Amino acid sequence: MTESTSSQEPKDPKSTSPGSFRVLLGMLAQHRGPLFAALILSLIASATGLAQPAIINLVIEKIGEEPVTSLIIVLTAVLIISSIADAFQIFVLTRTAEHAVLNTRRSLITRLLRLPISVYDTQRTGDLVTRLGSDTTLVRTAFTGGIVDMVGGIFTMVGAIVLMALIDPPLLLTVLAVLVTATIIVVAASSKIQKYTKQLQQSVGALGAGMDRALGAIRTIRSANAADRVDEELQVQAQQAFGRGRKIAIIEGALYPISGLALQLSFLIVLGFGGARVSAGVLSVGDLVAFVLYLFMLAMPLGLIFSAVNTIRSAMGAIDRIQEVMNIAAEDDLGRPARTAQSITFRDVDFSYPDNLTGILSSNPDATTDPSPAPHSELPSTEAAVQPAPVLTGVSLEIPAGKTTALVGPSGAGKSTVLSLIQRFYDPSRGTILLGDQDFADLSRSSVREQIGFVEQEAAILAGTVWQNLRLANPQVTDAQAWSALERVGLKERFSAAPGLDTVIGDRGVSLSGGQRQRLALARMLLMDSSILLLDEPTSAVDSRNEELILSAINTASRNRTLVVVAHRLSTVTDADQIIVLEEGRVAASGTHAELIKTSPLYKELANKQMLI
Repeated sequence: MTESTSSQEPKDPKSTSPGSFRVLLGMLAQHRGPLFAALILSLIASATGLAQPAIINLVIEKIGEEPVTSLIIVLTAVLIISSIADAFQIFVLTRTAEHAVLNTRRSLITRLLRLPISVYDTQRTGDLVTRLGSDTTLVRTAFTGGIVDMVGGIFTMVGAIVLMALIDPPLLLTVLAVLVTATIIVVAASSKIQKYTKQLQQSVGALGAGMDRALGAIRTIRSANAADRVDEELQVQAQQAFGRGRKIAIIEGALYPISGLALQLSFLIVLGFGGARVSAGVLSVGDLVAFVLYLFMLAMPLGLIFSAVNTIRSAMGAIDRIQEVMNIAAEDDLGRPARTAQSITFRDVDFSYPDNLTGILSSNPDATTDPSPAPHSELPSTEAAVQPAPVLTGVSLEIPAGKTTALVGPSGAGKSTVLSLIQRFYDPSRGTILLGDQDFADLSRSSVREQIGFVEQEAAILAGTVWQNLRLANPQVTDAQAWSALERVGLKERFSAAPGLDTVIGDRGVSLSGGQRQRLALARMLLMDSSILLLDEPTSAVDSRNEELILSAINTASRNRTLVVVAHRLSTVTDADQIIVLEEGRVAASGTHAELIKTSPLYKELANKQMLI
């Protein structure tokens, strides 16, 4: 369960600040109509707020001289308008924020489902899911407590400053000296919030990935009495997340009293200096009261702006992580549609998996200041320079149409890699693969995959019902077709009782045996009605009885179809039309079972170990 870690923290690259801010502005631009309405409401609230001290000043000056009933009515109306504007602004902002989060999640879902297979092979799914969840949630705060609030706060603050300048410019300059100092401190410190928010989200992603993996292997963990060790490792990751969250709390905790201290100091200055000016006859009592009220009106939006800056910085940190995914090019589907064909040809094919995929984020040279290690959550860049290790070298083979071809050989010989290349999960480093007479490189990936049915070594069963699993292959499948497929793989009786096809089979098919999971995946493949069937170790995790059922279903399914089977149990493929022996990424031999016993020392050795000769 131990995750590899690094003592270095992600770098704050150039794209982190200006790039993420441009992305945020782009998000705001998509909702410019509602945001403009919210801005207008904010300005109305600010304007009515600014009018209140002036009206109060008039009330103070006219008390005892003339009736102030009309002024009280006006003041009440202004207060009501201000409250209504605030309420509608909150509604518009919250609704718009939810739309922004929805759009971001939709885009992220689309990209996550279409990333190159290499990403899923090298990255932890838990961290990817975190970007869809908690990272997108932080985007909401940029709308509800971000830019519009900042703009409204600035308007109120500027209005208050102008009105305070009209009352007493010297007193205003004294106050501004304190407030500007506080503003500089807050803006400088807020840059750290973005950095630490990003690191916090990475820690949360690592924790989610670790928990996802632990729950996926919970039976193994329990049987190995490893719960305490796994618990300890996850607690360490939780502690790392806490440590980074604490840094944000420290900064925010330090910034919050700064605004309060600035307000209190300004208030004391106004009382002292302003009171002296009232005594000197320079200011009236009404002007001093109005000035104090404007001071509070200046301080409130200033606090709002401080909060908005921190909120936007946090959102930008989350946007950085979202953009790491969005910046990875989706798997391309270029090329012309493939014509239906059943034969496959490899011509001098080389292939190498990348040893590693360098992350978009590089290490931070200042990371030594942070003792907590950063988990590896960086995503791969297609521009990464890697030193690949060869998996297939000079592979040439023919898979004839309508025949059964078996791929055998020691572990690591490249058998499953051949299946990955046939499905265009990867493209060869060198050489050509043909579907019939069509070069794979000229064909769209989707049209190639439309002709292929695939069952993985560890059958991928989705959490949900039998019906949902079967319809994954063919959304148009009927009840009769579903039951027919289940009958062909020997599962009809298993699900015949209520609730039938609506039987819930649990996460990863936990309520099914290994053989049942494999046969359900095979039934799903049958419903695709593909012309080419690929099976990766279809009987590796089943007993002899289930093996017979699976082999019988495979024989039925493979009639008039091309079948490619990866097998470790040679007994399951002795009747294959062709057996291709792979060794260390090369074709060592090919032929029938009887021929290979005579001509291939490696095959003979494998057969001998499995007591087939």
